[in-house]
Amino acid sequence: MTQIKIRYSIEADLPGLFAIDQQIWNTKNSPGPILARTLTDYANNYPAGSQLVVVVGNQVLGMISWNPLPPFSSARFTWDIGIGVSPMAQHQGVGRQLMTRLKTEAKARGIHRIELRVLSTNLVARQFYAQQGFQVEGVGRDAFYLDGQFVDDYSLAVLLD
Repeated sequence: MTQIKIRYSIEADLPGLFAIDQQIWNTKNSPGPILARTLTDYANNYPAGSQLVVVVGNQVLGMISWNPLPPFSSARFTWDIGIGVSPMAQHQGVGRQLMTRLKTEAKARGIHRIELRVLSTNLVARQFYAQQGFQVEGVGRDAFYLDGQFVDDYSLAVLLD
């Protein structure tokens, strides 16, 4: 892969990020419909500067976002994350590099815990998260009904220090 750069998103990235968002989410990896139906919706949910992105030249290949867990100040050391990589860039280390950078950013901000949720049907993502040090902390058995079957919802987390 050509030299990649990881940085905070800028306004010019939003169309590419929106396109990736539209390509990657389906009933195998998401329990609900895509939240951002338009570029404006996406920009409102993820304004410029709110995500780390991987770019090669001007092409966005992936993103990672985080949200503190409101409304309790006692959760201020925890981030809930979401990650997405363009299908054409998957299995090339883009996600790993994003996760490594996110962990560095999180540590610099005093974050102790990163957590996420993933469907049992998303085997590739579950393997990726295990490789990144995430551990299963809970399973919502038959939490969702997708494509004619009940699907478990896994809660995963990694501690940074």
